[in-house]
Amino acid sequence: MKKITKKSQELFYGTKKITLKRRKSGITEVNSTSKDSMAYAQALCHCEDRFMQIFLLRIIGKGRICELLDDSEESLKIDIFMRQMNFHNSTQEDLNELPLDVKSYFQAYADGVNHYLENRGKTWEFKLLSVHLEPWTIQDSLMVVKVMSYIGLAQTQQDAEKFIIQSLREEIDLEKLKSLFLPHLNNISEEIIQDLKELKYFEGLIPKEVKFSNYLPKMMASNNWIVSPKKSSSDSVIQCNDPHLEINRLPGIWYEQVLHLGDRNFQGVSMPGLPGIIMGRSDRVSFGFTYGFMDMVDYFIEDISNEHCLRDGKYVNLSTREEVILRKKEKPFRFKIFENDCGTIETDPNKTQLEDGKYLNRAWSAKKLGAKGSAIALYEMLECDDIHSLKNALSKISISCNWLLGDSEGNIAYQQSGMAPKRADSGLFPLRAADPLSRWSGIIEPSELSCVVNPEEGYLATANNDLISYLDPSAPTTINLPMGPYRIDRIDQILRSKEKFSVNDFKEMQSDLYSIQAHHYMNELTPLLANDHISEILKAWDLCYDKNSKGAVVFEDFYHNLLEEVFTDDFYATEAWSYIQNKSSILVDFYYFFDKVIIENNELWFKKHSKMECFKRALAKTQKKFIKKKVPTWGQKRRVKMTNILFDGKLPSFLGFDYGPISIEGSRATIVQGALYESHGRISTFCPSMRFITDLSERRSFTILAGGVSDRRFSSLYKSEIKDWLNYKYKEEQLD
Repeated sequence: MKKITKKSQELFYGTKKITLKRRKSGITEVNSTSKDSMAYAQALCHCEDRFMQIFLLRIIGKGRICELLDDSEESLKIDIFMRQMNFHNSTQEDLNELPLDVKSYFQAYADGVNHYLENRGKTWEFKLLSVHLEPWTIQDSLMVVKVMSYIGLAQTQQDAEKFIIQSLREEIDLEKLKSLFLPHLNNISEEIIQDLKELKYFEGLIPKEVKFSNYLPKMMASNNWIVSPKKSSSDSVIQCNDPHLEINRLPGIWYEQVLHLGDRNFQGVSMPGLPGIIMGRSDRVSFGFTYGFMDMVDYFIEDISNEHCLRDGKYVNLSTREEVILRKKEKPFRFKIFENDCGTIETDPNKTQLEDGKYLNRAWSAKKLGAKGSAIALYEMLECDDIHSLKNALSKISISCNWLLGDSEGNIAYQQSGMAPKRADSGLFPLRAADPLSRWSGIIEPSELSCVVNPEEGYLATANNDLISYLDPSAPTTINLPMGPYRIDRIDQILRSKEKFSVNDFKEMQSDLYSIQAHHYMNELTPLLANDHISEILKAWDLCYDKNSKGAVVFEDFYHNLLEEVFTDDFYATEAWSYIQNKSSILVDFYYFFDKVIIENNELWFKKHSKMECFKRALAKTQKKFIKKKVPTWGQKRRVKMTNILFDGKLPSFLGFDYGPISIEGSRATIVQGALYESHGRISTFCPSMRFITDLSERRSFTILAGGVSDRRFSSLYKSEIKDWLNYKYKEEQLD
C-alpha cells in the first residue's frame, strides 16, 4: 500500500472496496462497506502512524523486553511480572469463546496489520534494534485489552491493598488505620494480621519497574459530563470527555479517526492494536468513559505445604507453569509460576522450589475471559443507535469504566462496566483462601451493574468519584477506594450554576483550574494568616492552579507539611511518610482518605496536638522555607519534558524526539487534573490527554490531543497538536 495522503487511495479487502485519505488536520479517514473491511483499513492507518506503539506494546505484554529490546535487570523484572500476569497466553480462552462474527472482525484487523508488515516492513527503530516481528494475531489484540485493563487501573487498587498489607505487617496503629479506610478494615481479625506477618515472601508494593516502565501507557483518571436538551442551549445532547493519562510520553496513547461504514459514520479516538472507536460519537450516539475505580484485585492468604495449597481441610495441587525469558546479553532466565483457582501465588522468582508456609495470592477478576466482553462490545457498538442498545453493549466491557452516553433523541445515560467479583468482605484486606466462604463466588452480571437513565437534573458527570452514593445507591458495592469528590463537586457546581450550556461554555469548563479542596482548607487557614509575605500571597490567591500562580505553590507546601504533621505523629515514621508522600502514587490516587481525617477533625488523630495546632505548625514550616527563598510560580515549579516512548529522553535534544519542557497546570482536585510526581526515580504525570466536545444537533466535534497523530519523529504530525493542547485550543472535525 502507498503512504496515506490527502489524496484518496482505493484498496480492497477481499471483494470489499476501501478508501483511505488523510484530512487537513492530519487524522485519517476510512470509507468502507463492511465491518471487516473497516477493521482492516483501520489497522492499515494504525500501522502507518503508530506502528512502533502497536508492536512495542505487544513486546512488553508478552514479557519479551530482555529478548528483543533492552537486556537489563529492570527489564527482567518487567518481563517476569508480565509472564506472571500471563496477559497474552490467557487470551486463548477468550478467543475460543468469541462469536464467529466478532472473531472475523478482529481477524480482519490482524490481516490489515500483517498486510502492512509484509508490504511496508518494520520501522527503522526495530531495524536498528534487530527486532524480529512475528505476524499479528487476534490474541495480540485481546492482550491489548487486558493490558489496558490492568496497567495503571486495576494496578492502582493493587498498590493500595499492598500499602494496607505492608502497614499491617509493620504494626502501624490499627485503630488509626481502620479509621483511615473506614469502614473497610472493620472486620479484620488478629489471626489475619498474624498470617500477614508470617508471609514467606512479600514485596511491599507492585514492583516499581512495572508500574513506572516508560514503555507502557498508564490510564489513571478522567472527567466526563453530558447534558440533555434540558440543560443545552441547542436543545440537544452535548457530551464532554477529557480522559486523564500520562502525557509526558510521545506519542500520546490515543489515535483519532473518522470512520464511514456504509451510511454509518463514526468520529473519535481509537486504541492502536484494536479496531473500532472507543470514545467519541456516531451519527446518533455519543460515548465516553472515565476510570471506574472498581475493585477488581484482591489478595488471599495461602497455606502452602509441599507445593500444595490448603483447601477445605486438605492440601490440593497447585498448577505450575515454567517460563523461560530469553536474554540478549545473559543466559535465559527460567522460573516457575504457581497458580490455583484464586489466582497467582506471589513467590520469589529466583527460587526453584516453593518453601512451606504462608503466601499471598493475587486474584484479578479479568484474568480469565477478561477480554471476551470487551471484544464483543467493540463489535456491537457499531450498530448502536440509541442509549439503550449502547449501554447494553458497554456493560460487557471488562475494563472498569464509568460510561456516559447520549443519543439524538435527547436521552442521556450512565453505565458502569468492569468485572466486579462477588466477595465475602470489602476486599481491602486478605482473607484465608482455605475457607470456601472467603473466596470469590463468581462475577457480578453486567445487567446488575450501576446504571442511570435520564436523571431529573438533566445532566450526568463522573470524575473517578464514589458513584454508588452519587448516582445509584441501589447498585452492588463495587468501589471501595474512589478518588476524592472535589472534581465532581466542581463540575456539579458549574452545571448547577445556570440553566443552559453551549459548546463554548464547555470549552471554558474544560480549562477550569479552581480547587474546592483548597477552598475547604483555606477557610480554616485564613484566620491564622498574619501580615508576612507568605500570608499575603495566600490571602490574595484565587484558589486556581494556573501556571502564573504563586498562591498554589505556597498552599501546596503548607498542605504537604500539614499531612506530615498529622500522619507522622504516632503513625508512620517520618522517613516512611516521606517515601509515601514523595516517591509513590498513594497520595496521588487516594489523597482524600487522608484529607477526611483532617477535614472531619477525627479526634483519634488529634490527641497529642489539636487540628489547629497542626495547621499552625505546618504554616510556620512554610513561612520559614520561604524567608530567604523566592516563591516560584506554579508553572516554574512543575515543568516536565514529553519524551519519546522508546528512547525515554536518552537522545540529545537537538534530534527532536522530545518536546519541552512544558508547564503542568492544575492539581489533584481541579477539573484540569494536573498530577506531576516522582515515583521510583521517574517523573510521571496524569493530565487531560484528549479533550472532546460534541453537540449531537451538529455533525462536528471539537477535539485536541496531547501529542500528535504520528509516532514518526520526522513526520510533521509527530508533535502537531501540543501547542494548541497547552493553550486550550481545539480543532474542528466534521463527522461526514
